[in-house]
Amino acid sequence: MNSYRYHVTVEMTHDQKGEPVPDDTRSLHFEAANHDDLLEIAQRIRRTQYFDAKTAASLAIGFKLFSEVMLQHNNDPLFEGLREPIMEFVQRLKNLPAKSNSTSTPSAEPSAPAAAV
Repeated sequence: MNSYRYHVTVEMTHDQKGEPVPDDTRSLHFEAANHDDLLEIAQRIRRTQYFDAKTAASLAIGFKLFSEVMLQHNNDPLFEGLREPIMEFVQRLKNLPAKSNSTSTPSAEPSAPAAAV
């Protein structure tokens, strides 16, 4: 199956007390493949304005990374019972209408061109 390839970086900027964490002391870098364009999906969720831009990006990326692992391991008992509720959630998410006003929430990262999920 053809896949989009991504380099994912998660860097801790502040600890749970709100104290800054020195640069590069707590980070995680990895490669991930996905059958969907994750950046486009994040933009589509942002356009709904159901969530603020940062929450929409977090939901899109986190959910799509998780669901791709679940798809790749669809016979694993660990994921048993999740397929149906996840499919229902995806349908609700896809059915959120995009807001038509031109004032959108500021982006958490650079914008990608818009397209359908």
